[in-house]
Amino acid sequence: MDNDDTTPLASGEDVADADDILFAHPPRVVARWLCGCGEDYPCTDVRFAQLVKTARVRNTG
Repeated sequence: MDNDDTTPLASGEDVADADDILFAHPPRVVARWLCGCGEDYPCTDVRFAQLVKTARVRNTG
């Protein structure tokens, strides 16, 4: 089947479905936190520091 300039690439139903999808999925502005080192917060160093700060060590000796 040859695709010339008069053959539509999508049906009218496909175009209507695409309009519905684009209406239901508008772009959103998303803010994200960055760590002082430039990585997404919390970076691995911050996660490690938080783990150390919250760890409870029991003296078994």
